[in-house]
Amino acid sequence: MLITSAVALLLAPPWSVVQDARHDSYDAVTVTPGGAVWVAGTRGHEPLLLKSFKRVTGPGFRVKHLASASDTRVWAFGTSRYARWDGKRWQVKRWPYGRVDRAYSIGKNLWVIENSRLRRLDGSVWRKVPTPITVKGLDGKWAAGSLRGTAALARWNGKAWRTVPLPAIPSTHPGQTSELTDVAMDGETARVMAVGWASWPCGTATCGETLLLTGYLGGFTFEVRSEPGIQRHAQAEPDGRGGAWIVYGSAFLHITPDTVEPGTFPVPLNRSATVRDLALQPETGSVWAVGASGGNGLIWTHRR
Repeated sequence: MLITSAVALLLAPPWSVVQDARHDSYDAVTVTPGGAVWVAGTRGHEPLLLKSFKRVTGPGFRVKHLASASDTRVWAFGTSRYARWDGKRWQVKRWPYGRVDRAYSIGKNLWVIENSRLRRLDGSVWRKVPTPITVKGLDGKWAAGSLRGTAALARWNGKAWRTVPLPAIPSTHPGQTSELTDVAMDGETARVMAVGWASWPCGTATCGETLLLTGYLGGFTFEVRSEPGIQRHAQAEPDGRGGAWIVYGSAFLHITPDTVEPGTFPVPLNRSATVRDLALQPETGSVWAVGASGGNGLIWTHRR
């Protein structure tokens, strides 16, 4: 069972604001192995792309999702177009499929979640890849989502996605449905950490709770938390130290090897913020987050 420890939170290096820019709003972030931080969003009503905090030429459309495989392979996705940065210029192509919800560069594979389905870039062709679950998040060889209204995980074996047995959710209610919204895998230990929710009718309202799933292939454990409750867009990102960051709104849960620590992102006085995307810098353990606070764009980092 995971426990809470205020001491561990105080000892952990804090998140810090590294950019607070007026008239900006940030939607997506990716960090290359060489440490280049790419951020996409808007400035006023114009598309905006930053590379290591400096404005750079974008692909010519509003970028909503980013992914990177190397310093010279950065991918940008919009509504009807996508593009690849080759180190010198953007190569723009039409996107004829559905809405892109997330984009991932994982090993040799470039994946997108498109309307809760998966597509993988095979050469120059985006091929639909069948999945046994409705997919909401990916990391490594793992996919998080739901199957017939119940939280589910699937694993990629190199050729196909297969469901993975999960334990029963500790608390059940009449009419309950559940889902995992994202998953994070620690690259060194192969520990899997996922976040989700369970909800059920209670009178004329809907009640719910947060689900945290942790463990390894062959054995997982659910923890149910009444707070923060139903968070349908919670994200998970490895922390580079055997744990994961679970982010919703401007708050987080930090899963460590032994504890779960709640906290909030630092925000300027008398302002609220929304964190919209997270990215781990490969091989460093540093994590970046982007979002918006009123009419300002905010970039945070948690350095190892």
